[in-house]
Amino acid sequence: MGLPVLAATLATGVIVSTVQAATRQSDATVSVVPRLLAAGGALLIFGTWMVAVMQGFWLDLWLHLPEMVK
Repeated sequence: MGLPVLAATLATGVIVSTVQAATRQSDATVSVVPRLLAAGGALLIFGTWMVAVMQGFWLDLWLHLPEMVK
């Protein structure tokens, strides 16, 4: 479930770190803000899919709960 957000954040972090290392800039804001924007963008893109998958999981869990308790 968290893979889209984590992958976007990881890719953005690697790119920003590479650019910071190449330019010898070490500002913390420059590294945090793009990662937050990437995580937010991934949530906007994949959020509905993530909710649908979790909804299906919980529905199956509640429907099969009596069978699991036996």
